[in-house]
Amino acid sequence: MSQTAKRNHIVVNINGETLCVRGDEAFQPLAQFLRNVLNKVGTKVVCAEGDCGACTVLASSLENSKWSSFRAINSCIAPVFLFDQAVLVTVEGVRTQEALSEVQEKMREFHGGQCGFCTPGMICSMSQLAEDCAKDQTEVTEKKARNYLTGNLCRCTGYEPILNAATHIELPKWVSLASRYLTETLKTEFQALDGDVEIQGENRILSIPTTLASALAIKAARPQVRIVAGATDLGVVVNKGKMILSEVLVLNKVAELRKLESSATQDFIGAQVTLSEVETFIRDVHPELKRLLHIFASPQIKNQATLLGNILNGSPIGDSIPALMALEAEIQFASTKGTRSVPLKRFYKGYKVFDKTDDEIAVGLAIPALTKPGNQQFWLHKFFKVSMRKDLDISAVTFAAVIKMDNNHIAEARLAMGGIGPCVIRLTELEQKLQGKTFELQTFEEAGVLAASLITPISDLRASQEYRRLVTANLFKKCFHELSVEMNPSGKSSDKSKAEAVCP
Repeated sequence: MSQTAKRNHIVVNINGETLCVRGDEAFQPLAQFLRNVLNKVGTKVVCAEGDCGACTVLASSLENSKWSSFRAINSCIAPVFLFDQAVLVTVEGVRTQEALSEVQEKMREFHGGQCGFCTPGMICSMSQLAEDCAKDQTEVTEKKARNYLTGNLCRCTGYEPILNAATHIELPKWVSLASRYLTETLKTEFQALDGDVEIQGENRILSIPTTLASALAIKAARPQVRIVAGATDLGVVVNKGKMILSEVLVLNKVAELRKLESSATQDFIGAQVTLSEVETFIRDVHPELKRLLHIFASPQIKNQATLLGNILNGSPIGDSIPALMALEAEIQFASTKGTRSVPLKRFYKGYKVFDKTDDEIAVGLAIPALTKPGNQQFWLHKFFKVSMRKDLDISAVTFAAVIKMDNNHIAEARLAMGGIGPCVIRLTELEQKLQGKTFELQTFEEAGVLAASLITPISDLRASQEYRRLVTANLFKKCFHELSVEMNPSGKSSDKSKAEAVCP
């Protein structure tokens, strides 16, 4: 294919069959395409919001001329156009031609399905579990099974038989999906398709460039075009009829936006890097941020969503924003006019109002390196998410503290909170008051009281105004106690007063 030629269709391989998808079909949610066009009705749709996992399928794509590992995704909110040159496996494709897969056999043996509606999604999530454990030569533990099934809800069977099925998977009997579907022949076929894609639907246009220069030219020519990354938020809005994607720019084929780089001065995360990839990348350099991302969302969401997408969405309860704001992260933008960096603490001007021009594309996020404990001056981190349940829930309040210690005094404090106003904010007034204060419970108690008086929360379905103020004050005490334990590995608080229950 010539450098200037543009394909007018999506090419995707589903359960071993390569398909061309044209026109309006490319804009459909993947689950609807599977069910209504291909008659693969094993994939179910319940919530259409990416919450229940009944729609789970497995996806792999070519990255740097290599197949990525299969990852579970929510097909109900993911448009078909995200899967050009991708391989998808549905519940129908998990089984071999001869028999059920090892995962399916164990679900049958341990009675893991009752009504069966959620079972296909469970099968796909457990198939990723088996695929990963077989590849890494690690055992399937109950903890792993629970983690992989976080995004799959069951309302009738109960999880005991499902977990029994997972923990009894015999990995030597598992037939690798990669060996069955990710072939060299298919790779060669896909690589021959390299080039930009442009699809015209009925009153719709879709552009999938392969270079940043091409993407910037499209954005300059059509500033109103909607950039779509993982679609884990937009997909819900479209499904609920609140938006029509008429002009779309998809960036997942732009290699420049998939960078992950670490240096002595900063860590750089490209705009198209998924949350799952970020969680792995920062495991050692930012363990507290990694802990937060672990409970950020379900595996299906994290396998599709991007970190930059969460930031640019600008929700006042965006889970990653307070932590990254306290870490002094900067967004890097590019346009046909040049590049610039915007500190995250200055990016949000109000509710859904950003320091961003219409012709710009976010290319990545830079997180400055911080001094680790061990020197006289070092940084401590603590990030909290308060929600009704631990996993897969929208936050009521989010909290981030990045504190520079000098012996037993606070040399510098960076504090950010979400869910307490129209956008995530830095508590700059409080940061100044904490500078030079002794690291003790009283300091944090007083800070919490002041913070509760400075914020402007509202009452909504997730929490009342009064609750948010109370939680804000309590989170400062919780922050002190947890940091005290980190500073004193013996587990004793650095404050002589008794530790008290501080957070619901």
